[in-house]
Amino acid sequence: MKKYNFIDLFAGCGGLSLGLKNAGLNPIWANEIDDFAAETYKFNLGDHIKCCDVRDVDTANLPECDVLVGGFPCQPFSLSGLQKGFSGRDGDLFYQCFRFIDNLKPKVFALENVPGFKNLQSGKFLNLAIDTLESLGYNVDYKILNAVEYGVPQTRRRLIIMGNSLGHSNCFPKGSSNPISAKEAIDDIRLNMENFENNEPMKHTDRIKKRFAAVRQGESARDAMDRDPSLGNAKISKQCYRRMYAHLPAPTVVANFVTTTIHYCENRNLTAREAARIQTFPDDFIFKGLRTKMSWQKGLSQYEQIGNAVPPKLAEALGSSILKILNKETPKQLSTRPKQLKLFEEKTKKVNINKNNQKKISTRGRKSKYESIYVKIEQLKLNEELVLDDNINSDFYVFLEGAMRRRDINYTLKTQEKNKIIKVVSYGNK
Repeated sequence: MKKYNFIDLFAGCGGLSLGLKNAGLNPIWANEIDDFAAETYKFNLGDHIKCCDVRDVDTANLPECDVLVGGFPCQPFSLSGLQKGFSGRDGDLFYQCFRFIDNLKPKVFALENVPGFKNLQSGKFLNLAIDTLESLGYNVDYKILNAVEYGVPQTRRRLIIMGNSLGHSNCFPKGSSNPISAKEAIDDIRLNMENFENNEPMKHTDRIKKRFAAVRQGESARDAMDRDPSLGNAKISKQCYRRMYAHLPAPTVVANFVTTTIHYCENRNLTAREAARIQTFPDDFIFKGLRTKMSWQKGLSQYEQIGNAVPPKLAEALGSSILKILNKETPKQLSTRPKQLKLFEEKTKKVNINKNNQKKISTRGRKSKYESIYVKIEQLKLNEELVLDDNINSDFYVFLEGAMRRRDINYTLKTQEKNKIIKVVSYGNK
């Protein structure tokens, strides 16, 4: 049976890679910017992971792949965040997915994010993403999957954008209606705490333990404090310290689950291993780095790595669907859109950037179809304006912020009559 290779962008600690590997796909390259998460991935899945900023990767140096997947950072699109989309911090990382797909030409891709990506600004970002991906020659579909339907003892909804260039329809996994409860998933751990790795519980004060003891299943610490003022008057929201139901799947395990979730029958929060089990990581999957960390400490803690991960069981179900597409077991479906010219081209030579008569050497490994416009912007003096051609495609404004950030150019963009005008306000920190 043919072995299909895949590349994993924004791989984190490896939940998506592990699931795809369990489904029968072969991981050959991955990237992750965080040292601790990359260390966890390497320890469990192999040294094919590179700890780096994806923006700095020249795809011309990467191996060929059949599949490309990526759980691009969700914060710019999350309902719990500022919802700034492509203009938010790291919002341009979706642009990197376009670049990798355009240059590597995988047969199938699957991109994962929060459901909020679908509805942000009335679907503007999702529609633009699909239009751009289709213009690269792919049949593209999306679906919101709930992990609880795929053997994950947790309610966790994720948006999957899938595409293939094989002329076949896409395929999403079919779910089950037999959910696994939190107690079924982790009850054996509390009865044998010392025999599990990454399983040291947090040390709570007696006051916190008393407060937790008053929290009923499904309640938050705020509910208990409102019912009994003697538990204290700390400003705690109803989103914090909520006790799980024993007989139901756990709520979504988030990066800060240490402050959001109380064990269903013990007066403490979850351990890293318990949360990993709820995420469906096997018990021999070891998490590296700090168990938890203070605000001034750098790197993703074990707790954050687990909360950020794609549940391996969900990823495995997704991998099985991807294999059906690769093996052409889905119906034929010809693309209805012509493929446009390449959006991005890789290059290895260095580029001179002129910033108000000060030159800097850049090692950017890509060339956009909008490169000529970027060069004109680079050549502007401070506070000088450039009127942009009103025939520029709308995707230009998605890529503009990332392009200017890489060039350390701060700018403003305004509309005057029918024209858009860009003005350089500073170079870097100057």
